[in-house]
Amino acid sequence: MMDSIKILRIQYENIPLFHDGCFAFSFLAEDRVSDPAQVFQLRKNLYTQKLTALVGINASGKTSVLKLIYLAISIVLARGSLNTLVYDKSLLRDETKITIDFCHGDSCYKLHSIIGKRAPSRSTGTELYFKEEQLFKKPLASIKSKKDVFCFDQTRLALQRSQLPKDALGFLKFDDSIVISIMMDRQVPAIKSLISYTNNNALMLYGHPTSELLQVFDSSLEKLSSSMIDNSISYTIKFKNNPQTFHVTSEWSLNNLISSGTIKGQNIMMLIEDVLQTGGYLIVDELENHMNKELVRMITDIFKNDRINKYGACLIFSTHYAEILDFMDRKDNIYITRRNQTDASIELLNYASEVKRNDVKKSDVILSNYIEGTAPSYESIQALEDYLCSRID
Repeated sequence: MMDSIKILRIQYENIPLFHDGCFAFSFLAEDRVSDPAQVFQLRKNLYTQKLTALVGINASGKTSVLKLIYLAISIVLARGSLNTLVYDKSLLRDETKITIDFCHGDSCYKLHSIIGKRAPSRSTGTELYFKEEQLFKKPLASIKSKKDVFCFDQTRLALQRSQLPKDALGFLKFDDSIVISIMMDRQVPAIKSLISYTNNNALMLYGHPTSELLQVFDSSLEKLSSSMIDNSISYTIKFKNNPQTFHVTSEWSLNNLISSGTIKGQNIMMLIEDVLQTGGYLIVDELENHMNKELVRMITDIFKNDRINKYGACLIFSTHYAEILDFMDRKDNIYITRRNQTDASIELLNYASEVKRNDVKKSDVILSNYIEGTAPSYESIQALEDYLCSRID
């Protein structure tokens, strides 16, 4: 498992909504590593993050960033087609460029992809496709410093989409990436997402969760199981010291019996198991939703624990609550979204680039608006209070 694929950096160019049409998101540990348990070692002084966080106020672009991260990772890991992956196609435009740096085994790769966008038709709707792609490859051993990781200037081109033989192109769909060719017969880390469940807290699992999984979120639960019979889902719930067993057939009824936090907890833990086993990636939008603060700490601690997280699985999450950042030991794995004051485009900033000090709590930095745009403005709050005063006789 040590040679499983690791994403190193994702870059977008010509992307609507974002400032200057681009952003970059790195999974490399750029700052000094004082405690190797906090990160996953690829080789010598090269480490990837086990936790990455996005923080920002409402409507600052956190979910859009997560969707684009999910898309890029899925191109490499999910072997899915552009038009079958679950994300918002409106985030891309014709001539959007995606660059993904990743490593596998003893090699490091850089994938350049140019996306095409076709006008919607009655039968298919808007279609995306790969206009051109280039794949570069170099030995991991050639990297002598962190500065070398993303440099492929002297590297020979390994694959180019437009130069593939016609018979090879015949097997490659217009919305499949050429990276599929190097992923054949390889164990690929899992890429899991709860983005679509942010506002829809439905139980995803089938079967019988163990008591350890159930009772950390609800100590009164003895049993929770679900099954599908004739395209209809059925839930079975039993509480401790209660002889009655409940059988319900709707999510509404289930939510009346157990808490939203318990449901979300089961969903997250099911996916955590998948990514821990493969060194994969789990993306969660608004991690704190329905969750007690200590349960959030528990989840982040799972990924930080090198006894449990043996293969460098990574949790990528967004949050409104800056206090959660105080659970994180590093600064370079925190990103901030905010709106540009001139054109309201989305900006993505790395916390470590903005704040050099280590002796202040991260939550204090965010909530104080030290990095402008990370907290609601005083003027907006005051205007709201004045408005409400004017409405009260």
